Amino acid sequence: MSHLKSGYEKKIIAYCITVIILLILAALIYFLYFINQDIEIRILGSIVIMLILGIWFYLERRITKQLENTVYESDIKRFVLITRDGERQKEWCCKGACSFLIGKSSINHEVDIDLADTYYMEYVSPSHAVLNYVQGYWYIEDLNSTNGVGLKKRGEEYALRLKPMTSYKVEEGDVIYISKVKLLAR
Repeated sequence: MSHLKSGYEKKIIAYCITVIILLILAALIYFLYFINQDIEIRILGSIVIMLILGIWFYLERRITKQLENTVYESDIKRFVLITRDGERQKEWCCKGACSFLIGKSSINHEVDIDLADTYYMEYVSPSHAVLNYVQGYWYIEDLNSTNGVGLKKRGEEYALRLKPMTSYKVEEGDVIYISKVKLLAR
């Protein structure tokens, strides 16, 4: 989370610098071309404006490069299988992972999060859903499963049924429903 805050702080600083520079430039241009009549001061002022613009573009490029190189890290560290009784049955650590295929493994088909031994296994498709890690966030996508995927956001009362082949952002504390099987993002 600290990486995320520093990225926002850099954006705010860049915005403040931009506003200050634009205000200075507006005041300088107003003075030079509407109040001042001396040609030498106009030439000197124009040079100062060019220097300010050069510094501004340099700072903008530098901050933009820093923001592009900022690595965002998800708060989600694992996905937890929750039983019908609300107990934790299994966990899948997601540190360093970029994708999890969710479904049922068989001899010819392997998945990363295997729900073949869960109580509601008959409702789980062989390739039911996929979790993808993209730019610091986890996304869930229903792979056109028979019984669907739901997502209950933390603090919400009801789960949203996901449209097949559409990505939805998963945050820490959300519950993913693979048909009737519950996975908690921790």
